[in-house]
Amino acid sequence: MSLRLPHMQMRTPISTLYTITTKITCMSEPGTKSKHIVLIIGASGFIGRHVVSRLAKQKYHVYATHLPTEVPLAIPGVDWIPCDLAEHDAMSAWPPQCESLIYLAQSPKWRDFPVGAIDVLEINLAAVVRSAEYARQAGVQRFIFASTGSVYDQVAKAACENDPVIVGAPRRFYDATKLAAEVLLGPYSELFAVVVLRLFMPYGSGQDANMLMPQLVRRVRETEPILLHGKDGLIANPVAVSDVAEVLERCLQLRQSATLNVAGPASLTLREIGECIGRVLGISPRFVEQTEQSAPVIVGDTTAMKTIFEWCPQITLESGLRLWLMPQE
Repeated sequence: MSLRLPHMQMRTPISTLYTITTKITCMSEPGTKSKHIVLIIGASGFIGRHVVSRLAKQKYHVYATHLPTEVPLAIPGVDWIPCDLAEHDAMSAWPPQCESLIYLAQSPKWRDFPVGAIDVLEINLAAVVRSAEYARQAGVQRFIFASTGSVYDQVAKAACENDPVIVGAPRRFYDATKLAAEVLLGPYSELFAVVVLRLFMPYGSGQDANMLMPQLVRRVRETEPILLHGKDGLIANPVAVSDVAEVLERCLQLRQSATLNVAGPASLTLREIGECIGRVLGISPRFVEQTEQSAPVIVGDTTAMKTIFEWCPQITLESGLRLWLMPQE
Protein backbone atom coordinates (compact mmCIF):
# COMPACT_ATOMS: atom_id res chain seq x y z
CA MET A 1 0.00 0.00 0.00
CA SER A 2 1.46 3.35 -0.97
CA LEU A 3 1.06 6.41 1.20
CA ARG A 4 1.12 9.69 -0.69
CA LEU A 5 0.52 12.96 1.07
CA PRO A 6 -1.31 15.22 0.91
CA HIS A 7 -3.18 14.25 -2.27
CA MET A 8 -4.19 10.69 -1.35
CA GLN A 9 -7.32 9.13 -2.70
CA MET A 10 -7.05 6.07 -0.48
CA ARG A 11 -10.25 5.48 1.45
CA THR A 12 -9.12 2.54 3.63
CA PRO A 13 -9.86 3.25 7.31
CA ILE A 14 -6.55 3.52 9.12
CA SER A 15 -7.91 1.45 12.03
CA THR A 16 -7.90 -1.61 9.76
CA LEU A 17 -4.17 -1.31 9.03
CA TYR A 18 -2.76 -2.10 12.46
CA THR A 19 -4.63 -3.63 15.37
CA ILE A 20 -4.70 -1.52 18.50
CA THR A 21 -3.64 -3.52 21.54
CA THR A 22 -6.13 -3.15 24.38
CA LYS A 23 -4.79 -5.84 26.71
CA ILE A 24 -1.29 -4.73 27.62
CA THR A 25 1.31 -6.55 29.66
CA CYS A 26 3.05 -4.12 32.01
CA MET A 27 6.51 -4.73 33.37
CA SER A 28 7.21 -3.75 36.95
CA GLU A 29 10.80 -3.95 38.16
CA PRO A 30 11.14 -2.06 41.45
CA GLY A 31 14.62 -0.80 42.15
CA THR A 32 15.90 -1.14 38.58
CA LYS A 33 15.00 2.28 37.15
CA SER A 34 18.61 3.46 37.31
CA LYS A 35 19.47 0.69 34.81
CA HIS A 36 16.61 1.64 32.49
CA ILE A 37 18.13 3.76 29.71
CA VAL A 38 15.67 6.17 28.11
CA LEU A 39 16.45 8.28 25.06
CA ILE A 40 14.17 11.31 24.65
CA ILE A 41 14.21 12.89 21.20
CA GLY A 42 13.16 16.54 21.27
CA ALA A 43 13.68 16.78 25.01
CA SER A 44 14.13 20.55 25.20
CA GLY A 45 10.62 21.33 23.96
CA PHE A 46 7.46 22.05 25.95
CA ILE A 47 6.57 18.46 26.86
CA GLY A 48 10.14 17.21 26.74
CA ARG A 49 11.35 19.46 29.57
CA HIS A 50 8.63 18.14 31.87
CA VAL A 51 9.34 14.51 30.93
CA VAL A 52 13.11 14.87 31.40
CA SER A 53 12.65 16.39 34.85
CA ARG A 54 10.17 13.71 35.92
CA LEU A 55 12.24 10.74 34.72
CA ALA A 56 15.44 12.12 36.21
CA LYS A 57 13.73 12.45 39.60
CA GLN A 58 12.55 8.85 39.25
CA LYS A 59 16.18 7.75 38.72
CA TYR A 60 15.94 6.64 35.11
CA HIS A 61 19.15 6.97 33.11
CA VAL A 62 18.11 9.67 30.65
CA TYR A 63 19.75 10.68 27.40
CA ALA A 64 18.06 13.74 25.95
CA THR A 65 18.54 15.51 22.63
CA HIS A 66 18.42 19.26 22.08
CA LEU A 67 19.09 21.57 19.16
CA PRO A 68 22.78 22.52 18.80
CA THR A 69 21.80 26.19 19.21
CA GLU A 70 20.26 25.58 22.65
CA VAL A 71 21.92 25.40 26.07
CA PRO A 72 19.77 23.04 28.17
CA LEU A 73 19.55 23.17 31.94
CA ALA A 74 21.94 20.79 33.67
CA ILE A 75 19.98 18.08 35.50
CA PRO A 76 21.60 15.30 37.55
CA GLY A 77 21.16 11.96 35.79
CA VAL A 78 20.54 13.52 32.36
CA ASP A 79 23.06 13.32 29.51
CA TRP A 80 22.23 16.05 26.99
CA ILE A 81 23.09 15.42 23.33
CA PRO A 82 23.16 18.26 20.77
CA CYS A 83 21.33 16.99 17.71
CA ASP A 84 19.92 18.37 14.46
CA LEU A 85 17.38 15.80 13.31
CA ALA A 86 17.41 17.21 9.79
CA GLU A 87 20.97 15.86 9.45
CA HIS A 88 21.11 12.24 8.34
CA ASP A 89 23.95 11.44 10.78
CA ALA A 90 22.08 12.93 13.75
CA MET A 91 22.03 9.55 15.51
CA SER A 92 25.83 9.16 15.59
CA ALA A 93 26.11 10.51 19.16
CA TRP A 94 23.15 8.56 20.54
CA PRO A 95 23.86 5.80 23.11
CA PRO A 96 24.82 2.43 21.59
CA GLN A 97 22.17 0.68 23.68
CA CYS A 98 18.81 1.88 24.91
CA GLU A 99 15.73 0.29 26.44
CA SER A 100 13.10 2.92 25.64
CA LEU A 101 12.89 5.73 23.09
CA ILE A 102 10.45 8.65 23.42
CA TYR A 103 9.97 10.71 20.25
CA LEU A 104 8.74 14.24 21.05
CA ALA A 105 10.55 16.24 18.36
CA GLN A 106 8.65 19.13 16.80
CA SER A 107 9.59 21.30 13.84
CA PRO A 108 9.47 25.02 14.71
CA LYS A 109 7.94 25.49 11.25
CA TRP A 110 5.01 23.15 11.86
CA ARG A 111 2.47 25.90 11.19
CA ASP A 112 4.23 27.31 8.11
CA PHE A 113 2.74 25.37 5.21
CA PRO A 114 3.89 25.29 2.48
CA VAL A 115 7.07 27.24 3.33
CA GLY A 116 8.01 24.93 6.20
CA ALA A 117 6.78 21.69 4.61
CA ILE A 118 10.23 20.19 4.00
CA ASP A 119 11.38 20.84 7.56
CA VAL A 120 8.16 19.33 8.96
CA LEU A 121 8.59 16.33 6.65
CA GLU A 122 12.15 15.82 7.88
CA ILE A 123 11.21 15.93 11.58
CA ASN A 124 7.82 14.19 11.47
CA LEU A 125 8.64 11.44 8.96
CA ALA A 126 12.25 11.01 7.83
CA ALA A 127 13.74 11.45 11.32
CA VAL A 128 11.06 9.17 12.80
CA VAL A 129 12.07 6.35 10.46
CA ARG A 130 15.76 6.95 11.11
CA SER A 131 15.00 6.84 14.84
CA ALA A 132 13.16 3.55 14.36
CA GLU A 133 16.20 2.17 12.55
CA TYR A 134 18.39 3.32 15.43
CA ALA A 135 15.94 1.63 17.83
CA ARG A 136 16.21 -1.63 15.90
CA GLN A 137 19.99 -1.62 16.16
CA ALA A 138 20.20 -0.36 19.76
CA GLY A 139 17.97 -3.09 21.21
CA VAL A 140 15.11 -0.73 22.07
CA GLN A 141 12.16 -2.54 23.63
CA ARG A 142 9.58 0.22 23.12
CA PHE A 143 9.29 3.23 20.82
CA ILE A 144 6.90 5.86 22.21
CA PHE A 145 5.70 8.35 19.60
CA ALA A 146 3.90 11.59 20.41
CA SER A 147 1.19 12.05 17.78
CA THR A 148 -1.85 14.33 17.86
CA GLY A 149 -5.59 14.00 18.39
CA SER A 150 -5.95 15.98 15.18
CA VAL A 151 -5.32 12.83 13.11
CA TYR A 152 -9.02 11.99 13.60
CA ASP A 153 -11.05 13.34 10.71
CA GLN A 154 -14.38 13.72 12.52
CA VAL A 155 -15.24 16.44 15.04
CA ALA A 156 -18.83 15.46 15.79
CA LYS A 157 -18.20 13.27 18.85
CA ALA A 158 -15.48 12.06 21.19
CA ALA A 159 -12.74 10.23 19.30
CA CYS A 160 -11.88 6.61 20.15
CA GLU A 161 -8.69 4.85 19.08
CA ASN A 162 -10.65 2.25 17.09
CA ASP A 163 -12.60 4.85 15.12
CA PRO A 164 -11.95 4.57 11.38
CA VAL A 165 -9.59 7.34 10.29
CA ILE A 166 -9.95 8.10 6.60
CA VAL A 167 -6.43 8.63 5.26
CA GLY A 168 -7.60 10.76 2.35
CA ALA A 169 -9.78 13.10 4.39
CA PRO A 170 -8.83 16.82 4.30
CA ARG A 171 -6.37 17.74 7.07
CA ARG A 172 -3.45 20.07 7.73
CA PHE A 173 -0.02 19.09 6.42
CA TYR A 174 1.29 18.73 9.98
CA ASP A 175 -1.54 16.38 10.96
CA ALA A 176 -1.05 14.39 7.75
CA THR A 177 2.62 13.83 8.57
CA LYS A 178 1.76 12.67 12.09
CA LEU A 179 -0.74 10.17 10.68
CA ALA A 180 1.77 9.02 8.07
CA ALA A 181 4.37 8.49 10.80
CA GLU A 182 1.91 6.31 12.72
CA VAL A 183 1.49 4.16 9.61
CA LEU A 184 5.23 3.96 8.93
CA LEU A 185 5.93 2.89 12.51
CA GLY A 186 3.35 0.11 12.26
CA PRO A 187 5.63 -2.52 10.68
CA TYR A 188 8.27 -1.90 13.36
CA SER A 189 5.84 -3.31 15.93
CA GLU A 190 7.12 -6.71 14.81
CA LEU A 191 10.54 -5.73 16.20
CA PHE A 192 9.65 -3.75 19.34
CA ALA A 193 6.59 -2.28 21.01
CA VAL A 194 5.30 0.84 19.25
CA VAL A 195 3.24 3.06 21.53
CA VAL A 196 1.43 5.91 19.78
CA LEU A 197 0.06 8.68 22.01
CA ARG A 198 -2.54 10.98 20.44
CA LEU A 199 -2.39 14.15 22.51
CA PHE A 200 -5.45 16.36 23.01
CA MET A 201 -4.68 19.98 23.84
CA PRO A 202 -1.84 19.68 26.37
CA TYR A 203 -1.20 22.86 28.37
CA GLY A 204 1.11 24.13 31.10
CA SER A 205 4.29 26.04 31.87
CA GLY A 206 6.71 26.58 29.02
CA GLN A 207 4.12 26.23 26.25
CA ASP A 208 4.45 28.25 23.04
CA ALA A 209 2.58 31.52 23.49
CA ASN A 210 0.84 31.02 20.14
CA MET A 211 -0.92 27.82 21.20
CA LEU A 212 -4.63 27.88 22.08
CA MET A 213 -4.46 27.73 25.88
CA PRO A 214 -1.80 30.47 26.26
CA GLN A 215 -3.79 32.58 23.80
CA LEU A 216 -6.95 32.13 25.88
CA VAL A 217 -5.04 33.12 29.02
CA ARG A 218 -3.71 36.22 27.25
CA ARG A 219 -7.18 37.21 26.07
CA VAL A 220 -8.62 36.94 29.57
CA ARG A 221 -5.72 38.89 31.09
CA GLU A 222 -6.01 41.64 28.47
CA THR A 223 -9.84 41.58 28.54
CA GLU A 224 -9.99 40.68 24.87
CA PRO A 225 -13.09 38.67 23.91
CA ILE A 226 -12.89 34.93 23.34
CA LEU A 227 -14.58 34.00 20.06
CA LEU A 228 -17.07 31.13 20.38
CA HIS A 229 -18.44 28.79 17.76
CA GLY A 230 -22.17 29.12 18.46
CA LYS A 231 -23.32 29.89 22.01
CA ASP A 232 -20.67 28.07 24.03
CA GLY A 233 -17.87 27.24 21.59
CA LEU A 234 -15.93 24.09 20.87
CA ILE A 235 -15.88 21.17 23.29
CA ALA A 236 -12.50 19.81 24.43
CA ASN A 237 -10.80 17.95 27.27
CA PRO A 238 -7.40 19.67 27.70
CA VAL A 239 -4.71 17.71 29.53
CA ALA A 240 -2.16 19.13 31.97
CA VAL A 241 1.43 18.64 30.83
CA SER A 242 2.34 17.00 34.15
CA ASP A 243 -0.29 14.33 33.41
CA VAL A 244 1.22 13.89 29.93
CA ALA A 245 4.60 13.34 31.58
CA GLU A 246 3.08 10.71 33.87
CA VAL A 247 1.51 8.93 30.89
CA LEU A 248 4.91 8.79 29.21
CA GLU A 249 6.53 7.35 32.34
CA ARG A 250 3.81 4.72 32.63
CA CYS A 251 4.40 3.76 29.00
CA LEU A 252 7.98 2.80 29.89
CA GLN A 253 6.56 -0.37 31.44
CA LEU A 254 4.60 -1.52 28.38
CA ARG A 255 5.71 -4.61 26.52
CA GLN A 256 3.17 -4.54 23.71
CA SER A 257 2.14 -2.01 21.07
CA ALA A 258 -0.77 0.33 21.67
CA THR A 259 -2.42 3.49 20.40
CA LEU A 260 -3.81 5.68 23.16
CA ASN A 261 -5.62 8.97 23.42
CA VAL A 262 -4.09 11.28 26.02
CA ALA A 263 -6.66 13.80 27.23
CA GLY A 264 -7.91 15.47 30.38
CA PRO A 265 -10.56 14.17 32.81
CA ALA A 266 -13.42 16.50 31.80
CA SER A 267 -15.01 17.67 28.56
CA LEU A 268 -15.60 21.42 28.66
CA THR A 269 -16.96 24.04 26.29
CA LEU A 270 -14.71 26.92 25.33
CA ARG A 271 -16.94 29.17 27.40
CA GLU A 272 -16.34 26.95 30.45
CA ILE A 273 -12.59 26.94 29.77
CA GLY A 274 -12.58 30.74 29.55
CA GLU A 275 -14.61 31.03 32.76
CA CYS A 276 -12.18 28.69 34.52
CA ILE A 277 -9.22 30.81 33.41
CA GLY A 278 -11.11 33.86 34.69
CA ARG A 279 -11.63 32.29 38.13
CA VAL A 280 -7.93 31.48 38.44
CA LEU A 281 -6.85 34.97 37.35
CA GLY A 282 -9.63 36.81 39.16
CA ILE A 283 -10.75 38.44 35.90
CA SER A 284 -14.18 38.20 34.27
CA PRO A 285 -13.71 36.88 30.72
CA ARG A 286 -15.50 38.37 27.74
CA PHE A 287 -17.06 36.32 24.94
CA VAL A 288 -18.34 36.91 21.43
CA GLU A 289 -20.79 34.35 20.08
CA GLN A 290 -20.55 33.44 16.40
CA THR A 291 -23.97 31.88 16.04
CA GLU A 292 -23.55 31.00 12.38
CA GLN A 293 -20.77 28.53 13.19
CA SER A 294 -21.20 25.01 14.57
CA ALA A 295 -19.01 23.97 17.49
CA PRO A 296 -16.48 21.17 16.87
CA VAL A 297 -15.90 18.40 19.39
CA ILE A 298 -12.17 17.96 20.04
CA VAL A 299 -12.44 15.33 22.77
CA GLY A 300 -10.35 12.20 23.23
CA ASP A 301 -12.01 9.18 24.80
CA THR A 302 -9.59 7.76 27.40
CA THR A 303 -11.33 4.44 28.09
CA ALA A 304 -8.46 2.47 26.55
CA MET A 305 -5.93 4.18 28.80
CA LYS A 306 -8.03 3.42 31.88
CA THR A 307 -8.16 -0.22 30.84
CA ILE A 308 -4.41 -0.50 30.31
CA PHE A 309 -3.07 1.47 33.26
CA GLU A 310 -6.06 1.34 35.63
CA TRP A 311 -5.42 5.08 35.70
CA CYS A 312 -5.95 8.10 33.49
CA PRO A 313 -5.11 11.83 33.73
CA GLN A 314 -6.57 13.22 36.94
CA ILE A 315 -5.66 16.92 37.07
CA THR A 316 -8.75 19.09 36.64
CA LEU A 317 -8.50 22.15 34.42
CA GLU A 318 -8.71 24.55 37.35
CA SER A 319 -6.00 22.68 39.28
CA GLY A 320 -3.81 22.53 36.18
CA LEU A 321 -4.25 26.22 35.51
CA ARG A 322 -3.31 27.08 39.10
CA LEU A 323 -0.16 24.92 38.84
CA TRP A 324 0.72 26.79 35.67
CA LEU A 325 -0.40 30.35 36.33
CA MET A 326 -0.15 30.53 40.14
CA PRO A 327 2.78 28.19 40.93
CA GLN A 328 3.52 29.79 44.32
CA GLU A 329 0.04 29.18 45.77
